[in-house]
Amino acid sequence: MQPETLSVAQQQALAQANVLLQGAGLDPVAAVPARASLPPDPLFRDTSNTWKYPYDVHPSRPFSSAEILAGANEINRQRRVSALVDHPIGAIVEYPETGWSSDVTIAHRFAVDPLDLQHPKSNIQYSLGGTHGGVPDMHCGRLLCDLNGNPVACNKLQTSCQGIKTCEFRGSLPLAPLPLREHSLQKTIFVKTLAFYCAITETLCTSGHTDELGLDFGGSPDVDDDSECDIQLSKSCHGKLILAYDQYNHPRLECEFRSNSGSHLILRNLQEFDMKYLTALLQNDTSIIASLEQQACLDGYGPLAPCSFRASASEQKQLCPNWHRNMAGILTRGTLNLSSDCKARFTIYTPNNISACPRVVILLQGPHSHPDPFPVKTPMPVVKLLDTLLLELDWKLADATPRKILLDSGFIIGLRRHLQWSNLADPSLSDLHPSLGNSDHVRRHISQLRKIYFPKGIGFEGAQLLVEQHKALPVDSRYVRCAEIHDIEHGKKFELVICMSRAMSQHLLTTAHLSIDTSFKRVHGKWQEFEMESWDTQSTKSVVSARAFTTSQSAMAHLILFTRIFDIAQADTGLPVQFYHIHGKGFRTWIADAHKGQALGSGKFCQKLCERLNGHCNLESVPRPLRELTPYDHLRRFFRLCTIHFKRKIHEIRSHVSPDVASAMYSLISCEPHDIEAAFNVINAGGPKARAWLKDKQDAKFALPAIYRPASLIPLHVWLASPPSTNGNEQAHRNIMRDGIGLTLLGGIMRGLQYDFRIMVGILLQQTFGIHSRDQQSTEYRRAHYSISRQVSSQQRQASYAKKNTAKKSRAPARSRAQAPRQVRDAQPALLLTETIPRHADFPSAPFNPPQNASLTSPQFSDTRHEQLAQQPQHLQYFPLPPRSNGYIEADLDVALQDSTFPSSSNLSIHGSGVIRNEQTHLRFSPYPRIYQVASTRGLDPTVYDPLQSHTQYYTHQPDESDSPFYQPSQFYSMYPWE
Repeated sequence: MQPETLSVAQQQALAQANVLLQGAGLDPVAAVPARASLPPDPLFRDTSNTWKYPYDVHPSRPFSSAEILAGANEINRQRRVSALVDHPIGAIVEYPETGWSSDVTIAHRFAVDPLDLQHPKSNIQYSLGGTHGGVPDMHCGRLLCDLNGNPVACNKLQTSCQGIKTCEFRGSLPLAPLPLREHSLQKTIFVKTLAFYCAITETLCTSGHTDELGLDFGGSPDVDDDSECDIQLSKSCHGKLILAYDQYNHPRLECEFRSNSGSHLILRNLQEFDMKYLTALLQNDTSIIASLEQQACLDGYGPLAPCSFRASASEQKQLCPNWHRNMAGILTRGTLNLSSDCKARFTIYTPNNISACPRVVILLQGPHSHPDPFPVKTPMPVVKLLDTLLLELDWKLADATPRKILLDSGFIIGLRRHLQWSNLADPSLSDLHPSLGNSDHVRRHISQLRKIYFPKGIGFEGAQLLVEQHKALPVDSRYVRCAEIHDIEHGKKFELVICMSRAMSQHLLTTAHLSIDTSFKRVHGKWQEFEMESWDTQSTKSVVSARAFTTSQSAMAHLILFTRIFDIAQADTGLPVQFYHIHGKGFRTWIADAHKGQALGSGKFCQKLCERLNGHCNLESVPRPLRELTPYDHLRRFFRLCTIHFKRKIHEIRSHVSPDVASAMYSLISCEPHDIEAAFNVINAGGPKARAWLKDKQDAKFALPAIYRPASLIPLHVWLASPPSTNGNEQAHRNIMRDGIGLTLLGGIMRGLQYDFRIMVGILLQQTFGIHSRDQQSTEYRRAHYSISRQVSSQQRQASYAKKNTAKKSRAPARSRAQAPRQVRDAQPALLLTETIPRHADFPSAPFNPPQNASLTSPQFSDTRHEQLAQQPQHLQYFPLPPRSNGYIEADLDVALQDSTFPSSSNLSIHGSGVIRNEQTHLRFSPYPRIYQVASTRGLDPTVYDPLQSHTQYYTHQPDESDSPFYQPSQFYSMYPWE
């Protein structure tokens, strides 16, 4: 119901009454029918208590009688203003006061800065639009005058309030919502169940995307501020979801095609939902659904209840977040519609010459028919302040996120200073304005500002712009030296960014021992960070001499990388790149991990250096021309492998090899000669894993000479003087990763610049003033002491862990033989090889010599199984299997068969858990001491011939070169062991 319209005489009388009340010290606003006579909306929180901007909006004042007689309230002959509010410069008015009736107009006059006009219209939270009527050269009566009191010409804009967005399922719910009901646990369960059903109906089955999900609804849907949440599930399967129960009466949802393929969807932990409602939804039981949803509607929630969701008209939301049941009985999300019945009208006057009259007038006529929208728009003054604080981050803006800027001390200091913050806890962006409490809103703003600050972006094109900018800097200040694209093999593109200063170039070309390594964590996406590092003996620092960002790890890419790095270094210093085995001075050794691309690229670079040289290499008994050396010949003369990486690979397969084999592997790390062929034999006899490991080292022509000095041509004293590992690179990686990982390319470049220049400044400080970076210098003693201390601590932890495991096993109750029917009652595990010969075959049988702890009369070979095997001509051979501490037993049948009478061409079938790999048969056994049978079935069909009938399953395999060293888990067979 609209309030009654006041006549002009009534308005004048009301204005005079307000003047009298104000003179008496009373609040005149109480006598004015406020437009906020609508009931308060509890869904739209009152921000006056939770957030208060520095500017307090004063209520409008009516014109005095003298002002009315003087025509101060006249806009033109037809229109007059009922009250006026004057706002100072910088005032942010988001919800300006409007008239309390359709014929009442409130004037808001804003003082503005003519040099930096921030129009007050942009601060209003109401969405303005509809029919715009712009008229130039209009006057605003006596409200806008120049210094001489003459009215000024203005641009007049007429617009209206667009209202707010409401859900189509609002029904007859008034804009002033019903009182909120008390929160109930039943509502929580109902809403959670409905949300789960709606989610699975949208997602369906994503075959190949997931195998099994255990649901956990205890978390929040919010993601980390530094993460980009863009989950898209492919809907490749159209199978129906079936509700089933297991033997424990636990419900699960699974795709109807899951029985054919294990890759289809299955969902468990459904007992957390209202199973009655969920079952009805899945089975479309309309009677139960209607009963439960109608009861929920009576309690004020559910898909049948009127929706009270609202959004500002300026928001991009198109759908309601709540699910509703439409007229067809289908669950759907409601469409947000604009409520265009608001009668509030805005008339804005902006002077043509803002310098002559630095004011703007906004006239508001008529009340709003809806509650105030949320403050989702950030006012322009706040935006400019936020931009100022963000631009102070400088290059850090490349990796800025809503979380990172709040962790930046400079940004927080500026924010505290502006807010005059004195609380113990730092302010958040919402203390600047409520709209900035939305992290996505802040992220979008940062992205827009980033596009302005970095016109070429923060990727490769941005790096190319940095190259051009650094060319204009002094020589000693240049860092980003090249950003290029090269064509490598097979038409692939190779992107390369090289970063190094002149001081780094000097250090690179004057060092004797260089280590190279690549990191994959610093920059996200396709980029890897490559470093060339060396140890500075004077400052006792690890120094990065060249830093690069690449997109390829191939040998050709490394050749281009090394060529460009040393071209830049030579241009900076005037010094040539030299290797000791080529030029008699220069680099003595390069040390790297076992990456083949790095190694071969290094050899190719040396080969390129020798293209025009006529000298000879004197490291061999017979000098060889440098031009004739291959890349691998060069590597034998200067290239070493990191011993830490080498040992780590051995450690990774420790559960597959015996201690003797591991010891033989470790023996290859040697600077002195020993019987390496004997070590090879031990490794080859150590099983498939060991053989594959050794084959990899032998196939890589550079690996063994780079770890076993007698196989290389590096002199002994040079080998001993060289660092044995790339720990310097690893330390450099660790130090710089403390500054950030997962960065953009531009952010990674600038972080590297800061780190590398800090190191160079530290070296200069030590050389000039003798000031070291730490109290304790990194001398050889300190480094050795630290290394030994770490090894001692590591071994103590391992010993403590082993002691705890031993104590747990000793406290565990012993199991009887009857309690472990599938375990062999024999202390010594053994492998029984049985060759079953057809009756008509002419094959001599060998004497049977079983071990003492396993015989045909032992319990595991008694009764029916013994009789069945006794009917066939057999050859039995036993091979003891030593127990392993890791719970697995491994045997290499190829070694065992060398001393047996079995023909090498026999097809072997495994009884037990095992698999055959080529001629080198490999078995992985369970941790229990069992006896397994391996039977040779030459010429027999294993699917027909089954001496143990139902107690044994056969698996035969004809090996070929395509077999992987280990089969997938699906190729391991569960078979009955001998009990």
